[in-house]
Amino acid sequence: MKIMIIGAGLVGATLAENLANEDNDISVIDPDLTRLRELQDRLDIQTVEGCGSDPAVLAQAGCNDADMLIA
Repeated sequence: MKIMIIGAGLVGATLAENLANEDNDISVIDPDLTRLRELQDRLDIQTVEGCGSDPAVLAQAGCNDADMLIA
C-alpha cells in the first residue's frame, strides 16, 4: 500500500516506522530536512522536504498515486 504521511514529528515518525515495517511504500513530507534525513537513514522510505499543504509538494511526493494520506 502506498501511504503518504504529512509531518515527521513524533506521531508521523512513529507511524512511518510501524508502517514501513509492514512492507508499505511510505512517503513523508516535512519542512525540517534534518528530521527527514534521520528518518531516511533508519527506514526505507521516501522523504520530501516542504509544506504538506502545498499542492506542488504533494504532487512531487506522489499524492495522486497514494492509497492513504495521513496528516
